[in-house]
Amino acid sequence: MQKQKNNEYYNSIARHLDNDTYDLLSYTVNDILYNYSDHHVANKNRLKEGFRGNLKKNITKCFRFSIFLKNTLLFRKKISNTIMSNAYVNVNLYGANVVLPPWVFSPKGNVAISLAIYFAIENINKELRKRSIKILMSQEFKLLLFEFEKEMLKLFSDYKVGALVVPNDMAFLENLSIKIAKKHNIPSFVYLHGLPARYNNIDDNRAEYLVVWGNGLKNEYVNAGVDSKKILTLKHPAYSNFDKVVLKSTLDNVLVLTKAISGVPCISSEIVLPKRSVLLYYLELVKGNLKELGVTKAKLRLHPSELKSFYEVNLPDDFFVIDESSLNDALTNASLVFGPTSTMVLDAIKAGKNYILFDPIFDGLTLEGMPLVQPFTGESFIKLSNSIEEIRNNIANSSTNIDFDKLNAFLEVDESDVSRFYDITNVKPN
Repeated sequence: MQKQKNNEYYNSIARHLDNDTYDLLSYTVNDILYNYSDHHVANKNRLKEGFRGNLKKNITKCFRFSIFLKNTLLFRKKISNTIMSNAYVNVNLYGANVVLPPWVFSPKGNVAISLAIYFAIENINKELRKRSIKILMSQEFKLLLFEFEKEMLKLFSDYKVGALVVPNDMAFLENLSIKIAKKHNIPSFVYLHGLPARYNNIDDNRAEYLVVWGNGLKNEYVNAGVDSKKILTLKHPAYSNFDKVVLKSTLDNVLVLTKAISGVPCISSEIVLPKRSVLLYYLELVKGNLKELGVTKAKLRLHPSELKSFYEVNLPDDFFVIDESSLNDALTNASLVFGPTSTMVLDAIKAGKNYILFDPIFDGLTLEGMPLVQPFTGESFIKLSNSIEEIRNNIANSSTNIDFDKLNAFLEVDESDVSRFYDITNVKPN
């Protein structure tokens, strides 16, 4: 049986589970065991109790049921060229009729839904909210999964689904749906939604195929043990090509990004538990460097998963001002972006701003206990700025800090992969 390194309790009680079930439950089990801090939006909401909490639950249920009614009464099912996808990238660019999976209750798209699977998902989520490992391993919960599988197969048939596309393979329903699709010979894809902070041969490798934004990312996954034949390179609509421009790089309006950490351990091969204090310590290190450069105030941009109140009550002074504007406005107004390993490096460059990659290394690992990976090691299209000398130099020389030739080479794709995508999904180009 596969085991997650350093996950002693789960490994000890899961000896009777087959590998698929162990894998399916592991992320949710780890959420129960390790995700309990109040710096995440989801945890703060989960901790709310009483009338307001119950009212919010009831409003959410009403909203979801309205989405169900809209999609069952008004949305006419497509009979061909259908892809079920909740990927962050719009796969409709490749000529498919896209339906959202039934657990994504969004008014912005058409949701593949039925009354039976609506209640199947509600029943699963009801048990997941109890945060009980005993329930997860019970026969009763297993029966709920069988019911979900039965109804998913009906949806695949009703909507003539040619492929399942998801943004990750760790979340519970995404993981489960991949297993169902593979079991019944429906092509499945993980469509990468950001630049990874880790590579291994488990995560992003559960589906039949992996879609990345360029050959630079493909090479990293292959080096980590993923079969090159299952990886497709498709252009990202926003990040596929970067014109060589002079990036703004001054200190008059610095935008600093937080070093967000995952609530649930995000590496399936082993448990890595960063200290929550890392979030604050990183900002103290940033502040020290910026003050040495003469900066007295900086804007602070939080990850969408983070709670503003955590920083407000724990940062020791007013050096950082939390920015709550839209991402576009934040980048437009910034004179320089200062941050850790993050896909935001691409957004900053697109907005014409220099990105200072500050990700300190201690004993070979980052603050959260992980090694740096490409393209954030300083050897790719962006330099690493971990000393005050490097920071000064890379602010003053944005043209050497960001190498546009290397950036575009990193994001180059194999044009034949578009045809492969059509062939695999049986989707005909428009």
